[in-house]
Amino acid sequence: MTSRALVFLLVLAAAAALISLPWWMPSFYLTLTIRILFFSLLAMSFTFLAGQGGMVSLAQVAVFGTSAYVLAILSTQHGVAWSAAVPLALASGTTLAAVFGVFAVRTLGIYFLMITLALGQIVWGVAFQWVSMTGGFDGIGGLRAPTVLGVAFRSPESFYLLVLAATVLTGWLLHRIINSPFGLALNGVRDSPTRMQALGYPVSLIRYLAFVVAGLVASIAGVFFAYFTGVVNPSALDLFRSVWVLVVSILGGVGSLIGAVIGTTIVVLLQTVVSQITPRYMTIIGLVFLLTILFAPDGITGRFHALRKRLKRERPSGGPTIDDRGPVEREV
Repeated sequence: MTSRALVFLLVLAAAAALISLPWWMPSFYLTLTIRILFFSLLAMSFTFLAGQGGMVSLAQVAVFGTSAYVLAILSTQHGVAWSAAVPLALASGTTLAAVFGVFAVRTLGIYFLMITLALGQIVWGVAFQWVSMTGGFDGIGGLRAPTVLGVAFRSPESFYLLVLAATVLTGWLLHRIINSPFGLALNGVRDSPTRMQALGYPVSLIRYLAFVVAGLVASIAGVFFAYFTGVVNPSALDLFRSVWVLVVSILGGVGSLIGAVIGTTIVVLLQTVVSQITPRYMTIIGLVFLLTILFAPDGITGRFHALRKRLKRERPSGGPTIDDRGPVEREV
């Protein structure tokens, strides 16, 4: 069996296991998996910017929370149907990213990090203090997933399949973008913006478009978060959540979309399991993060790729084949 065939069979088996999961997994672990999926979308928006564009943005959580808030406000306070509330929530989060991007893409490195942190904290302050609109500390509750074409997404099984489909589709589209000419240009801007500008590429525009795309992905995660929890409050977009996404992404590997899923899975499971043992579970997660930085600075996926490359180099090469010999040797 070739390696491609083996990979295909593994992917097929994983897909079958994920699709059939609601029929054999206990409800507690099913809801935990839903949580992993929509937080993976948020982590993907971060890793796409940081890994492909070299932009470490702490504003992704603000976009995520804005989308969730708009959906909750429209649905619970104004009775807007889901068919209008969801697109408006996605548009609001993406628009916020577009506004933030105007200021953020003008900076690089630590300055980009700090300006996105400041912008995110402004949104958190608005959510916390605008009590008449956002409910302040208590937030907005009573949000329920809709019924679409006879399918009740209030059911964990139906909601899981919807989030799974959205996560896979979004990941696939981001993968296509990364491997497109735009993705290659974004990598060039990340590695050498001055050289790309000298070659005639619109550096600021490329970074801006990437920021908006990442904002749309974070907005999708915000919609699922709001429907899943049923409550949206300022903790959805505070500084702790931004640091949480940063830890998740570095743990899984900033340069990989799969790393976002792996990192989210590990941290969510650690939070769930360790929190039942000790209330200081964040200390354990911090130690795991510290060990990752020390021994696998490129994250789990980066460590895996490095190991695979080393094994390929150490693999003994075979003797020459018929095609490797010259024409005289073949005639003899």
